[in-house]
Amino acid sequence: MAQPDWAALYQRHKDAMHRVAASVLREAGLADRANDAVSEAMTSLISAPPAGVRNWEAVMVTAAKRKALDLLRSAAARHAGPEFGPEHDHADTVDIAEDAAERIDRERLGAVVWDGLAVLDDRHRRVAWEYIALGRPRDDVAVELGVSPGRVSQMARRALEELRLYLDEQGGAA
Repeated sequence: MAQPDWAALYQRHKDAMHRVAASVLREAGLADRANDAVSEAMTSLISAPPAGVRNWEAVMVTAAKRKALDLLRSAAARHAGPEFGPEHDHADTVDIAEDAAERIDRERLGAVVWDGLAVLDDRHRRVAWEYIALGRPRDDVAVELGVSPGRVSQMARRALEELRLYLDEQGGAA
């Protein structure tokens, strides 16, 4: 079995790996350790490459997520934390209610949009996810779909139009 081009795979998927690792670690206040999780994931993959991989992004993102979860479970992470002094002995004056309400609204809208992806055919859904949501280069998506980069742009516009129609039908969620 030929070894994969690890450098090219890493360059292609490093941002997604980092986003997932940071999101797992963020709530524990360890988002700054996301690079460690990604590095450990790559070390693990390189030392024991999986066979028969169809979707390298999924494998690499899953490996980064697992390493981030391992960091959360480690004794050092559970027992470490910032030391708080007397300057922290007062209530925070920031009202988080508005931030929480905005986040809930975003999550609800995200769920509606996610459901809306079901109205798209497979190719338009893939363009919406890969090109629009993940921000992958249009040329890469075009090669994978066997179409021109211009066709990817057309498909993206059509996918967005169909999603807007769906959202309008759902009560103007957008």
